[in-house]
Amino acid sequence: MTKFSKRVCATACTLALSAALAGTAMASAVLVDRGLPTANLNNAAGADRSNVAWAFTAWTSAGYWMVGDSFTNTSASTWYIDTIRLWTVGQTDSAVLRGGVSGSAIGVISATTYGDAFTSIYQGSSGSMINMYQVDFAVNIALAAGDTYEFFLDGSGSAASGQGTSVPFVHASNAARSGSPQDQSNDQMLYANVVGGVVDPLSVGTWTSLGNGWDKASDVNVQVFGEVPEPASLALVAVALLGVVGASRRKT
Repeated sequence: MTKFSKRVCATACTLALSAALAGTAMASAVLVDRGLPTANLNNAAGADRSNVAWAFTAWTSAGYWMVGDSFTNTSASTWYIDTIRLWTVGQTDSAVLRGGVSGSAIGVISATTYGDAFTSIYQGSSGSMINMYQVDFAVNIALAAGDTYEFFLDGSGSAASGQGTSVPFVHASNAARSGSPQDQSNDQMLYANVVGGVVDPLSVGTWTSLGNGWDKASDVNVQVFGEVPEPASLALVAVALLGVVGASRRKT
């Protein structure tokens, strides 16, 4: 091989490395997919109905309670979460997301105003149809491998939904009847008490809707989006590095 061809090889390998690094390491992904049910919807499904919505009672002198749930980083890499998506039933002025790693303090992590009604509608216990809203919370969470994140839906304090509570109703479903991916569903949800704007850490606990307002268990529907290392791209970087090293050795 001539000196010229060796230089060409070294340049090509360097360009390959640069290209690999430019789009590596991170890629957007759906990290948890426990989205809306697609089967057994509303009263037409009879006893097999999959969809439900939950909220606790309105504000009192003893504060108020929120409905929540959790998800776990089941991978071997840190998750860099940028969006947590929930669905609410009935409109309020705004929605607030509280959360924290299991065992740590639960605080406000994002707030948003409502957009347009979701394309689907929800049938309430009275039989009336109620608008649904997709609510995307922008967050900045680094969740280590194996860690569990607990989240709760809070509201603005306005009972604009007309549903007897100033906390939005969060959409949930029975995993076995949902007909859609229900990642990490366990038939359990969370509750927490807010007093004076702060979550009482001793109030956080688990509950099931089976026998507590419904005839079956449910989980809060949630989708989690973010970034994780891409093994394939990292492998490409390694190949490019080997190419550069090899070319350098040949030149010497």
